[in-house]
Amino acid sequence: MLSSFLSPKSEVSISSTFKLQSAIKKTKVHIGLVLFLSCSASLVKAESFKFKLKNTTKNVVTVFYKISKKSGTFKVRTLAKLAPGDEKIKEVSLSKNDTVSFYGQNAEDETSAIVRRDFATLIKQKNEVYYIPIIIPEKANTSFESLEGLSLQLEHNKVLNFLLKMDSTSMTSLSMLENNFQNIYPLGTFLFVDTKTNRLLVPPLEPSYWNNNENYFTIQDSLYAMVNNNHALQAGVQVSFIAKLFDSLRVNNAEELEFKGKLSLLRWKPTANANIYQILNDKAIQDFLQNCYDQIDDPNTEYSRFRLYFLSSYERIDDLEIYGKQFYTFGNEADVSLMSSGNPGFQLLSTNLGMLYTKTKTLSNYYSVQNAVLRTKAYDFTSLLFNGFNNSIKRRLIDDAYHTQHLLVSAILGEYSGLVDYNPDPAKLNLVKLNEKDTTSSLTPVLTTVSNLQPYISVTPDTSKQASAVAKNNQIEGYNNKVKIFNSYLTKINSLIKQLNQTNSDIVKMSASNANQYKGYTKNSAGLLNEIVVSNSIIRKE
Repeated sequence: MLSSFLSPKSEVSISSTFKLQSAIKKTKVHIGLVLFLSCSASLVKAESFKFKLKNTTKNVVTVFYKISKKSGTFKVRTLAKLAPGDEKIKEVSLSKNDTVSFYGQNAEDETSAIVRRDFATLIKQKNEVYYIPIIIPEKANTSFESLEGLSLQLEHNKVLNFLLKMDSTSMTSLSMLENNFQNIYPLGTFLFVDTKTNRLLVPPLEPSYWNNNENYFTIQDSLYAMVNNNHALQAGVQVSFIAKLFDSLRVNNAEELEFKGKLSLLRWKPTANANIYQILNDKAIQDFLQNCYDQIDDPNTEYSRFRLYFLSSYERIDDLEIYGKQFYTFGNEADVSLMSSGNPGFQLLSTNLGMLYTKTKTLSNYYSVQNAVLRTKAYDFTSLLFNGFNNSIKRRLIDDAYHTQHLLVSAILGEYSGLVDYNPDPAKLNLVKLNEKDTTSSLTPVLTTVSNLQPYISVTPDTSKQASAVAKNNQIEGYNNKVKIFNSYLTKINSLIKQLNQTNSDIVKMSASNANQYKGYTKNSAGLLNEIVVSNSIIRKE
């Protein structure tokens, strides 16, 4: 029916119309696709970011922003005008690889610190509002000096110069000072030390009644400096403590330092009626000295090994405080977080080292210690100890000799009593019998008597066969037995007399001899005692 209704011309017209409409639709699709791709490309090239600008200064500022391209081209435009304390949120569009910089300028043409942000950092948190504080740095007239300059100041400071002598490899010396003064043996303590091991050989003898202390003097001083940590200036300069302090605090740029110190010298002082040489005669330390003597085998070879110290003075740090404030080079993008309104301690400075910032306006206490012993001195009693050791041995040998003499005398008198009892011929030899109750009897008459005696000769028995010879031989046998016993006593007495003579001779020689005098290891010493610096490690209580 439709075909009969339409004519051939109408069919051709309708077919052309359909073709035209199809072509138009395809053209629109292509145009739309081109427009979409064009918009997508523009979206990739540029992004809009929000920035909160805040004027932290006390004057009106004009805020500018600078967009730098990867090619090196840039454009600078005005972004806003802010009164003191004002905040405004502004949008800035950036393309990939762009960097935007913000800064403010007041009517006096003072320029704020530049805050930079790049596209790669911003795109990570696209929807965040980035804080941009406008801070004009304070002009600092302070000139920073080198570590070498600070070390020279410390070297000439009477109180703080000890800091330069601290351990150059670590901060352990400062840690050692943290041990309280109470961990040190008090002045007047005796220490017997083995120098090979630097350890105590006997328990220390702490002070008795002869001890007396005095605070000899007190001195205090301080030092303030702005220091530049320029390692190029450290070549050949001994600034070990300062450099180590900077390393421990991780100071990469500059530091404001303040040192405060107070030192005292505590000295041992004998009482008015005594002197230091009388200490060894104190009966209270005789047991301690004997314990020291027991450690010595050969005084001549071991003199250089052992030391007897008497703690005489302490150089004490009554108070040491080290304060500091660190400065950082401004310019790192991470620094912006420090400049928020929630960090009132932040401070930005324009110095001779360039633009620096610090996290706090006040100095922080880096290190402090009270009542710590810095240096210890002691009198060296070693010479007196070894001389006393020799004298002790000498006295002991003489005492032993006198004891032996007494025993020999008793033995001689005892043997003489037996000699009298077994006298073979009392009629011809009159020997006085000793009275044991007579304690005042002298040995000299006995020695004189014995020296004049000769041994008896035994009688020959009668060999005849007569009857009378039997009774006679019985008498001869009794006589000869007494002769043997008598001669035995006489021989023993003579042997004892020889031992007694030798003992008497030894006593005379030892009493007259001069003991070897040890005079210490300082050749030019005027006396036996030297006051020397000793290691604090051996005088700390375990």
